[in-house]
Amino acid sequence: MIASAEEPVTRLERSTRLAALAAVVLALFLYLGRLGSFPILRGNEAMYAYPPIRMLETGDFLVPHYEGGPFLEKPPLVWWIVAASYRIFGISVFAARLPSALAGLLTALLVGLWARRRAGPEAGALAPLILLFSLQFYFFAVTFAADAFLTLAVTAAVLSLDAACRRRGGSDAARGAAAGCALAAAFYFKGLVGIVLPAGAVALGLLLDRERPIRPRARGAWAAGCLLALLAPWHWAMQQRLGPEFWRAFYWKNQFLRGATSLYARPRSPFYYLAALAWSVFPWSVLSLAALRRGRRSSVPLGWLAFGLVFWSSLVMKREVYVMTLFPAIALLVAENESDASGRARTLRRFVWWSGAGACVVAALLCLRGIAGLAALAGFAPAALLVLGVLALAAALAAGARVPEASLPPYLAALACGVVLAAVQSVEASLGRRDPIPPWGERIRAECARGCDGFLYGVNAYSIDFYSRLDWRWVADPLREVPLLLRHETGYLVLWSDLEPTLNRLPFSWEVMERRPALVGHWAATLLAPSRGAWRSLSLVRVRRISSGAPHPAPDLQSGGAASAAGGPDASVLQATAPSTTAPPANE
Repeated sequence: MIASAEEPVTRLERSTRLAALAAVVLALFLYLGRLGSFPILRGNEAMYAYPPIRMLETGDFLVPHYEGGPFLEKPPLVWWIVAASYRIFGISVFAARLPSALAGLLTALLVGLWARRRAGPEAGALAPLILLFSLQFYFFAVTFAADAFLTLAVTAAVLSLDAACRRRGGSDAARGAAAGCALAAAFYFKGLVGIVLPAGAVALGLLLDRERPIRPRARGAWAAGCLLALLAPWHWAMQQRLGPEFWRAFYWKNQFLRGATSLYARPRSPFYYLAALAWSVFPWSVLSLAALRRGRRSSVPLGWLAFGLVFWSSLVMKREVYVMTLFPAIALLVAENESDASGRARTLRRFVWWSGAGACVVAALLCLRGIAGLAALAGFAPAALLVLGVLALAAALAAGARVPEASLPPYLAALACGVVLAAVQSVEASLGRRDPIPPWGERIRAECARGCDGFLYGVNAYSIDFYSRLDWRWVADPLREVPLLLRHETGYLVLWSDLEPTLNRLPFSWEVMERRPALVGHWAATLLAPSRGAWRSLSLVRVRRISSGAPHPAPDLQSGGAASAAGGPDASVLQATAPSTTAPPANE
């Protein structure tokens, strides 16, 4: 239950307050100060950044368009918010990421206020820092807009539903309406999961505490009524626009088949999310092992984590970003456990903090092993900052293990995590300056005033949608699909350079406009395998519908071309086995 007013209120020590203040300043800098420091990511970030541009251009805000047609995977609220950001700040990487970054900060604020009410000021100060300085929470918050807003809405829904079920004060109408509005917001960000997750989390929390909800019929009726009233207008409008196709595409295809079948993704292990959580919120995931117990307060954070893990693990389609909705529960559990001065908590605390410190030492050794390769990719300063941040985190965790009763180590650990995040951000910014997709997109936008078509073959580079303002399509067989899909006189292909000979049989003329080296895979792989090649030559090809004789011969890949001019690795580094041309993983 909620801590009573008679319980002693502890004040943070001066050194702890200074560390917390420094962590807050660093968090604001990371989340707001450098949003445009690295380009739109090649994968699914364009799914949130590009459709709002189309909305502003066409004036159609009801049906998002992406990948060549109506995009009915999610409700449109997140795209409306990003479109509003574009309208206010202009179309830019900063404007694309600002709404979701603010959603991440608001989620942290909400978690902090809730933790303070549940466990006092120490937990209230620590919980938001744990959340903000979780590695994957930061990157999901700035690049996966729908999941960032879903996490905010789920947090608000869990809080309001828990209050409706447990708190006797307040009218039934107010409690129920607040819960219904929060559930509706969660639905509008990502669909039915926004209703299932909060309801399951609160129900399991009540079950763990053996409590019955307060006046469930009256409050439940108000919640259901508000939820249906808020969802009905959008469903009616979509039915009027698309008819039965809306229900088939949105509910059957994207709400059921996407999660229950392997149609959109290959099956993963049932324990996939345990591994994902272990490193996504490190070191807090290790510290949470000491907090997985029923406490004297409500068990809703534990129910949230447990139900969320079971729910996501039961789905066939698994994506790492889905567990972002569980990060607030981990932050609450760890913060409340760290503020608990009982001997049991402190004894177990020592063990998990030493475990976290040991894991950091291993990570630091891996960083040192691959620092030369990382420095060659992104520069010495970001690589060195990453090593220093990991070592500082190991030292903070060791200090917490040696003095379990001290309140300062968690805040020092948060600051060290902030240094690691700053280093990772610097690596991304350095690599982003060598990404060929943004300049290619700008070039195509300038040359396509009268319209053209874009195709991706063998490479997932959907970020080019944002920079070119074109709706690019994935083609698995360019010889068959490009002639069918080319609607304008001119089209563009982005593909790995060693796939260029495939184009010789196109019934159109084509020419290589430019080649540049592009990073293959994630840069962190260089830490695990320093000797592994990280670059491959990427080509931008222009296709013209009007044929001019024999197809354009494939240029000599050994000539270096634009790759050498761009300052990338030499031609020998660019050689690699041909990549798979199968479609990239389905969007989340």
